[in-house]
Amino acid sequence: MMLPVIERELQRSISDIFDEFDPQPVAAASFGQAYLATLQSAKTNGQSANGAPQRVVVKVQRPNLQAIVSTDLRSLKTIAGWLKFYKPIRRRANLDALVKEFSEVVFEELDYLQEAQNAEAFNKNFAQDTGVRVPKVYHEFTTRRVIVLKNVEDIKVTDFEGLESAGVSRAEVANKLFDTYLQQVFVHGFFHADPHPGNLFVQPLDPAL
Repeated sequence: MMLPVIERELQRSISDIFDEFDPQPVAAASFGQAYLATLQSAKTNGQSANGAPQRVVVKVQRPNLQAIVSTDLRSLKTIAGWLKFYKPIRRRANLDALVKEFSEVVFEELDYLQEAQNAEAFNKNFAQDTGVRVPKVYHEFTTRRVIVLKNVEDIKVTDFEGLESAGVSRAEVANKLFDTYLQQVFVHGFFHADPHPGNLFVQPLDPAL
């Protein structure tokens, strides 16, 4: 159960922050788990634009993960040291540099404050593009090990039946995704590096708009 971790990080009880909190994780990965919740609107201005309670996703990092990752990276460094004795690999790759860069990236992923900054930067890059939406970060409830984001879950990008039922063109979705990634890579030099279906949703437009 990760609820004590959340309370320890935010230094408040779950009931003091959220009107509703589903104790069953909606998703889990090697680094952490995600929970669905509703912010207390009276205390946190957690209402959405239409006045409805603000649904959020609470991501929490597994306990002792920093120590576990540090141990794994030390093992990786040892293995790289052995591989350097194999001349064909030593000639073609700077193993020390690869391990150093990999370690830095992994530790950045363990820092949800960094993730929050990345989300803000991504949102700024696409501020003029109404076809791209980035979940709002609730910074007052975000630490290195916990991050609270607006719940923007909708139709998964791989839910073909759901897209067709909503009248969404799969071809248009594919083209938008392709164009968006070209812009990320070649214009911004800052891109979403984990585009699996759990991270990409399609929100059908209001037909009246």
